Amino acid sequence: MKALKLVLGLFLLILLLANCSEKGKAVRTMPPEDKQFLSEVRYLISKKESKIFKNTPPEERQQFIEEFWKVRDPSPTTEENEFRDEYYHRIEQANHLFREGSSGWLSDRGRIYILLGEPERRDVYPTGYSFYDPPVEIWYYGSFPVIFVDYHRENIYKLEPGSVRMLSVFNLTQMQLKPQGITRNIRLFDFTLTMQNISPGEAKLFMEIPYRLTILMQNDKTGVYETKIKLTVRISVSKNKIVLEKEEMRPISVDKDKLTHLGKTHTIEFAFQLPPGKYSAQVTLENTADKSQATKEIKFKL
Repeated sequence: MKALKLVLGLFLLILLLANCSEKGKAVRTMPPEDKQFLSEVRYLISKKESKIFKNTPPEERQQFIEEFWKVRDPSPTTEENEFRDEYYHRIEQANHLFREGSSGWLSDRGRIYILLGEPERRDVYPTGYSFYDPPVEIWYYGSFPVIFVDYHRENIYKLEPGSVRMLSVFNLTQMQLKPQGITRNIRLFDFTLTMQNISPGEAKLFMEIPYRLTILMQNDKTGVYETKIKLTVRISVSKNKIVLEKEEMRPISVDKDKLTHLGKTHTIEFAFQLPPGKYSAQVTLENTADKSQATKEIKFKL
């Protein structure tokens, strides 16, 4: 068994080194500004996006960067990009707060600070739980603790293994208990919008929201994960003439077993009646758990 584990470990190490070598070669050929971008967004960029960026001609990479931030903008109709601004603000704060090596934002504490934001409570034990223990920090996001340990007493705090495992579950079930700023955009909130004619002058809008893109918070009493979706519908016959405007709150409640099927969706329906004609519907969904939102438009004829 030990021999098998050793062979498997060596095999994985070879794969890792091969991937690192290939990645390093691709990055080394990039201009400094492109390398800097990839470094700065390491906590956000997906493998697919990274591959696309590296294969994009240098003269077109600025357009990619603009699109990268645009799709993460919670309010795309405004000039500000709150997501990008908050992300870089957290990098700056992490460098100020965690002076571990040359860049605090690359430390374990810096990474968690950037991804989850400032903890609601931060317990510091500079001499450990007892005289012989290493220094410890415990960050609380709601009732969720994240533990860092300075194992070698060198002011280099590492995520405690139990916290690493819990963060995997935390990420999987989307249970960010302090879902502000950047945490709401780790997985971009989105939905699909379709319309169906029911009868002359009557139709229904369908909004399908993937559970895996939806921040849910656990109810302490029932144990289920839930949120409320703020639905805003505006239907117009032209850009300047709104003929129907409605705002509603729609609850989502999911038990723990259902969260294991992250590919499933929650469907919101909105029925309405209007005279025959051509219309345009703008639908905005806002997740009240973290204020993330998305807007879609659809043109239709009754």
